[in-house]
Amino acid sequence: MLTPTQNAFLYSLIIAFGGFVFGLDIVLISGTIKTITTEFGLSALEVGYIVSGPGWGALVGLICTSYFSDRFGRKNTALVIAALYTLSAIGSAYAPSADFLFWSRFLGGLAFASLSLASMYIGEIAPPKSRGKLVGLNQLNIVIGIFVAQIFNYYVINATEQGADWANAIGLHADNAWRWMLGAEILPALLWFIALFIVPESPRWLALNGKDAKAKKALTKITEPEHLEQELNEIVHSLDDTDHHTLSLAQQFKLLLTPTMRTALIIGVVVTIIQPMTGMNAVLAYMPTIFSQLGGSESSAFGQTVMVGGIGLFFTVLALVFIDKLGRRPILLGGLIWAIASLGLVTLGFFNATYMLTAETVMVLKESIDMDLLQPLLNVQYASDFEFKQAVESQIGRESFVKFESSIMTAATSINGIMVLIGIISFQCAYNFSLGPVVWILLSEVFTTKVRAVAIPLCGFVASVFGGVVVPLFFPWQLENMGAVSTFGLYLVCCVIGLLFSYKVIPETKNKTIEEIEQELAVK
Repeated sequence: MLTPTQNAFLYSLIIAFGGFVFGLDIVLISGTIKTITTEFGLSALEVGYIVSGPGWGALVGLICTSYFSDRFGRKNTALVIAALYTLSAIGSAYAPSADFLFWSRFLGGLAFASLSLASMYIGEIAPPKSRGKLVGLNQLNIVIGIFVAQIFNYYVINATEQGADWANAIGLHADNAWRWMLGAEILPALLWFIALFIVPESPRWLALNGKDAKAKKALTKITEPEHLEQELNEIVHSLDDTDHHTLSLAQQFKLLLTPTMRTALIIGVVVTIIQPMTGMNAVLAYMPTIFSQLGGSESSAFGQTVMVGGIGLFFTVLALVFIDKLGRRPILLGGLIWAIASLGLVTLGFFNATYMLTAETVMVLKESIDMDLLQPLLNVQYASDFEFKQAVESQIGRESFVKFESSIMTAATSINGIMVLIGIISFQCAYNFSLGPVVWILLSEVFTTKVRAVAIPLCGFVASVFGGVVVPLFFPWQLENMGAVSTFGLYLVCCVIGLLFSYKVIPETKNKTIEEIEQELAVK
């Protein structure tokens, strides 16, 4: 029989498994970009439209999450989310058109509310001394999902390039590999749906809705007996000032806007803007595309992606080890400084790069592209990637350029690839050690139980606007029209703004109960 602490860990892990499915979803698409672009004849903005499909769905899903989690409970809402993930994965794998693929991914975006729901639920059941680690399981699952998706994409690409016997035996070919990639999400989503039946309802939600007996029963599963009455009394006392379980979502939102809640709201909204505007979602969704900018084959780009994912996973685990020892604030501030330095390396690497086709380098393309079309570009040096790509595309057409982009960039690029690779690896490590886990931990801590059903989904909504829609939608367009230097320079500036805000406003919250944090922020 598991102890209360072990139960809290198990329930947190199950709820956080939605993050694993989320991680799969945002990265599996990265292996399909080249194929779906040619199969459906997509422009750069249309590619961004497909990739950002879940972000649009998340905007709707997070609004609904507030109602469902408050009306029907955290557990039942999680079950609906898991079912939506499953339907989305099936629809994406069998999509007959770009529009169908977009709407299937939109459906999965409704399920992106799992991130805010996990922070809400785990924050309500976790003991204060280990809340950072348990909420951090959400980020750990996301990163594991990302890493698994990167490995899966890499092996699928390799298998199709080499015509592996096992791939031919199951009908896996270059033209349908993208369907296998997107379909890989089906089984994990089903497993999560089944596992959720083990999880009890949040005792704080039960108390909030006047179900004190059930709240006490649920609390006995996650609280040591000697602390049970004290914990229950704190929860009940925090709700004593008004009969909150009768408040509508509109009334809770009004309460969230009161002066006592203002600091918490500012922290929640700003950090959920800063986190995606560092550009990590774009780096994850388009990492093979970014590495193709450095030159190298398609399979090598996916291989580098796997390496970056593995290192990033290690630093996520490291964050969970230290989050309750070092505290949220020093890890966040240190991570932002680290991210600024990392993005500085990436920006500098692309700033110093040049792009030029010569008679010698262009020979590798003679089997694929009409050499006469490339003659006007020979020995012309370009200082930016987007100018070079526009020049090539104007000569050979968009369809040919998309199909042979990796080979063209390999032939033309002169760049300090090691500097850029180190910068991207370092950036992912910084993000996974700080911004990734700390933001969701802060959301689980700064909002009182009275307004959590509105506040956390609201912040998740903001995160989805920027991380699910704005960043991935415009990233391909930015690369094509602004170039890598301006794109990564913009992300660097956002990190600087985040550092200044965090230093000025965000307090330390480790080892404090939700009720203690509420009192501290109310007097700021």
